[in-house]
Amino acid sequence: MSVSDSGSGLVQVGAPCALPSCSLNDFLPIRCKCDKLFCRDHISPEGHRCPLLAQLPNTNGPSLKLQRCAVSSCNKPSLEGYIANAGATTQRSPALCPGCQQAFCAEHRDSKAHACAPLPPAGEPVQKNAAAKALLSKHFGSTSTRTSTSASHPAPTSNPKKLAQQRQLAVMKMRHKAKPADPKDTAASVPVNQRLHIKVRRAEDDLTSEQILWFRKTIWAGRALDALGSLFKMTISDTQPLNLLYNDADGTTVVLKTDQALADQIPDGASLALSR
Repeated sequence: MSVSDSGSGLVQVGAPCALPSCSLNDFLPIRCKCDKLFCRDHISPEGHRCPLLAQLPNTNGPSLKLQRCAVSSCNKPSLEGYIANAGATTQRSPALCPGCQQAFCAEHRDSKAHACAPLPPAGEPVQKNAAAKALLSKHFGSTSTRTSTSASHPAPTSNPKKLAQQRQLAVMKMRHKAKPADPKDTAASVPVNQRLHIKVRRAEDDLTSEQILWFRKTIWAGRALDALGSLFKMTISDTQPLNLLYNDADGTTVVLKTDQALADQIPDGASLALSR
């Protein structure tokens, strides 16, 4: 490529294609092995009838093929394939992408044109990091194990303020899913601030079977027990009594008294179990 003064006061950038029928002034011409400059449309030996083609030995073997562009959908030769003595790199810089170190044609030589994926750094730092992680794991346990364990089983807090915040957040989530446990109540008839939200299950069932319900805060525990027994299809009689159990903050299981208000015995958002 050349930059010269044409004599008319205009600076000429690039060089004209050496093919007489073209003579296009290419800003980035490419030099063929025949030492002439061509535009990208005529750089192929067949495109400008390169005289070097006639010097190739006439054999029945496979013809000489230039290195193709690294883009899988492109069949054009790469720029590296056109350079004379491509194996000699002492006097030149290889025509490779500086990021992925692959050879491309003139159309795809820009990194944005071939979705360049830079090569990973040398393996030595990776090996050092791996050795350091192995040493830490030996003396302090696996970081990933500790992270996953702490994420799946967060450490319980004893801070009363945090416990209250956690309970309040849990109740807010329950409000969106809770259904009235008493068939006489509806969402329209009882304001949210007058509802007592609970999670209920049979004592023999696991936590996944819990149902999220709500009662009026004024309901007595006996009336709530009758409604829950009907909802869970558990009969109540003198021979088959039904109890409503609650685990308090100390982890003690308490049998709720049927002759007292339910809201006086449990907090909003409590988990209850029906037991014989």
